[in-house]
Amino acid sequence: MNNLSLTKSQVVDFQKTVLSQGELLYREMPWRTDTQPYYVLLSEIMLQQTQVPRVLQKFTEFINAFPTIEELAHADFQEVLGLWSGLGYNRRAKFLHQTAKEITAMGRFPTDAADLQKCPGIGENTAASILVYAFNQPLVFLETNVRTVLIYSFFQDCVEKIDEHVLKDVAQQVLYTGNPRKWYWALMDYGTEIKKTIGNFNRFSQKHTVQSKFEGSFRQKRAATLRLLLQNGPTTIEELAEKQNFTLDLMRELLLSLQHDSLITELDGRFYIVS
Repeated sequence: MNNLSLTKSQVVDFQKTVLSQGELLYREMPWRTDTQPYYVLLSEIMLQQTQVPRVLQKFTEFINAFPTIEELAHADFQEVLGLWSGLGYNRRAKFLHQTAKEITAMGRFPTDAADLQKCPGIGENTAASILVYAFNQPLVFLETNVRTVLIYSFFQDCVEKIDEHVLKDVAQQVLYTGNPRKWYWALMDYGTEIKKTIGNFNRFSQKHTVQSKFEGSFRQKRAATLRLLLQNGPTTIEELAEKQNFTLDLMRELLLSLQHDSLITELDGRFYIVS
C-alpha cells in the first residue's frame, strides 16, 4: 500500500477530534500526574503487553519499594522479580533492572532515542514514547491504541493489512507538536474508547498478533517455576519437576529457556534466581 497524503484541512480536523476526545476521555494515572523520567520508564516497560488496571497496582508497589531509579538499580534482582510477579513476561523485569543500572551508571537520564535504545528491552517505539512522555519531545511512535485511531480514522475501507511504514507516515503527518505528551495521551484514551465501543481496528495492521492463551501455556509454566525458585531458593531439577508434576524433559526445557533469558543460573546441580 502506498503512503497516504493528507491535506492540511484533514490534519487540522483530525487533531481537533483527537484532542477533544482526549479532554473528554482523559484517564488519571500516576505517570501522567508526575512525568519524571523514572516514572515514565517504569510505566512504559510495565505497559508492554499488560493492561493499565494491572499496571496501576504494580506501579504503586514498585514506587513504594524503589522510590528512585538509583534505588531500583541497587536492589537485588530477586526482590525486583518477586515484586514483578503477576505482570507476566518476566524478562521485562530483567530488562528494567539492567536499564536502571545502566542509566544510574550514566549519571543522567538519556534524552536521545539512540542512547535509550542501547538499554536492554527498549526498542524504537518504546524509546520514542519515553522521550515524548518524559520530555515532551515531538517524536512519532506506534502502539496498539495509536494504530487503532489511525486506522479507524483513515483506513476503514482498506481491504489488506496495512504496512507499519504507512501508518508511521500518517502518524508523522498528523503529529501535534504543540504538546506531544498531551497528544499521545489523547490518542491512547481515544483508542481505548474506540476498541471498547466500536472495535479493534488494530487487527488490520501488519503488526497485529493474537496473544496466545496464558492458562496451561509454556509461559505459565515458566512463571510457576520462577515463583517456586523465589519461594524455595536453590532447587534441583528433580525437585522442581516433582513439585509441579512436570516431566524431566519439560522441566529441562523450561530451565533452559529461563537460563537463556538470564533469569536463573545453575550451580552444583541446583537452580536459583540470578543475583
